[in-house]
Amino acid sequence: MKKALFVALAMTLGSSLAAPFVYPASWTTNKPAEVQTGGTLRTVNLQDFKTLNPFVSKESPNLPAYMSAGGLLGQDPITDEYYPYMASSYTQSADKKTFTFNVRPGMKWSDGKPITADDWVTSYTLYSNKDIGSNGYDSFFINDQPIKVSKVDSDTVKVVFPKADVTALEFLTGFEPEPTHVFMPVFKSKGAEGIKNMWTISTDPKDIVVSGSFMLDRYQRGERALLKKNPYFGEWNKDSAGKALPYLDSVQINVVPDANAQLTQFLAGNIDVYAPDNRDKLAQVKAAMDAKKINGVLIPNASGRASSDFVVFNMDDSATFKTKLFSNPKFRQAFSMIVNRDAMVDLTLGGLGQPTYTGVYPVFKDWLATGADKYKFNPAGAIKLLNELGFTKKGPDGILVDKAGNKLEFTLITNAENVRRQGFAKIIQDEAKKVGMKVNTSFIAFNQMTDMLDAKSNFGRRNFDAILIGLTNGSRVFPISGPNVIECSGLADGGNLHMFNQSNKCRFPFETQTINLYWKGRAEFNLAARKAIANQIQRIEAEQQPYVQLAAQTVHYAWTDRTQGEFPRSAISSLTASTLYGPRVIDLTWIKR
Repeated sequence: MKKALFVALAMTLGSSLAAPFVYPASWTTNKPAEVQTGGTLRTVNLQDFKTLNPFVSKESPNLPAYMSAGGLLGQDPITDEYYPYMASSYTQSADKKTFTFNVRPGMKWSDGKPITADDWVTSYTLYSNKDIGSNGYDSFFINDQPIKVSKVDSDTVKVVFPKADVTALEFLTGFEPEPTHVFMPVFKSKGAEGIKNMWTISTDPKDIVVSGSFMLDRYQRGERALLKKNPYFGEWNKDSAGKALPYLDSVQINVVPDANAQLTQFLAGNIDVYAPDNRDKLAQVKAAMDAKKINGVLIPNASGRASSDFVVFNMDDSATFKTKLFSNPKFRQAFSMIVNRDAMVDLTLGGLGQPTYTGVYPVFKDWLATGADKYKFNPAGAIKLLNELGFTKKGPDGILVDKAGNKLEFTLITNAENVRRQGFAKIIQDEAKKVGMKVNTSFIAFNQMTDMLDAKSNFGRRNFDAILIGLTNGSRVFPISGPNVIECSGLADGGNLHMFNQSNKCRFPFETQTINLYWKGRAEFNLAARKAIANQIQRIEAEQQPYVQLAAQTVHYAWTDRTQGEFPRSAISSLTASTLYGPRVIDLTWIKR
């Protein structure tokens, strides 16, 4: 009933809002008369951006996403309701499977060409092409049945789902157009490889065509990305007083090597927005503000986190001692019991966080299953399971060995830019040593680490033991997982985030069981019944430990007082905040001078 109300309201909005789209006044704490236009927002990113190509981008944050206007629908950050955005209006069939969108008139790409129905067909064609292998490939299928997108006329797009799906409206918020006049000539002449080779991070910004409020001005590797205002965006995006958006002239994204440098940038006044990730950094920001070294706003403990940190083992096969061990759930259960999550919260997060046991982000507290902490910190229990696996004796170096002389030793990799994950890895290393497990740690560049997780072209075994990484984004309607995380077969077609097994086949019964439950949940419109399915999936995850979840910090936000246009306090959370911009819509952000 509630979902039906959302649709009805969205359709009413669609009929009352003619082009251009008008941003509701409720999305910012400022009145239009207070706003000053111009200026540059300065923010920071923990690593070099990897690509400008939306079809090959896998990381978050990434520049293609930050230069996109959005999708056919949007989701109100205050009310959570869906509304027509790049569509001026839409209809939905009675069986909930067919959506027909009227494309908002007057929209233009950053090169001045009109945005039309063709651009959604291009997006669908390329994202759902298995040879391109986009991160978004799986989202165009419902349990292996394709969503179909077609052009009715130049101003009308039809999207047909193979079955009624509870996340359909959410999908449509992320269904973004791509410029047909740029991509399709290359696709027709060079195919999927041509698309994958386009728009590298070194491509001339003049050749990058986007729909969003900002476009790339220049990129200096290892230093910064500078985005400038898209001159055409303001023609179809206005504030509640009719002023063209965005207010800002530009956005500067500084590239720094790690999270400590991120803090240094904020304390030195080099950036305007910052999200402290532990108590110590939060205290340093508060002290700087108390001492008037920084004039700004600090909101501690805004909400739980909308992302995860976990350890994933390489379970591509059981051909070696290590991969056979990693493929045994008893080993993963034992590993989970040497993870001292309370110490991670106390020592690494400064007490501002919580242990995690499932892939459901802490901010979705109503979805967390009870009893998921079955394999919480318990060194004695871990030793018992390791004994059952044959590790009953320690060698002279204190490391457990089995009857064949195999040492209980592996290497845990995480990214060098992230001191939080490094802190987690060191705690794991210390606790593992106490039970006779040797964990070597290795801190490498994030892009190098994600390359190691990618499937090999022949689906052979990847070259790592274990990786500490995380996920972000995902569904708010069914926040349990996603098809690109759970799908285990046909990996050339998707499942690119099924990190523990990239062998292109489902190796374990629990993988198939999870997939079946997931799609059952996607078809369940009764909220209580959907939550019951989510609990089943979490109980499987807790028993099998394919991703050994660690801990999640509470989120905090800070910004300088020159930075204006944030959400009302009641709407500030990890679900509404941007990684790069904080709790605000960038188009309504302005600089006070």
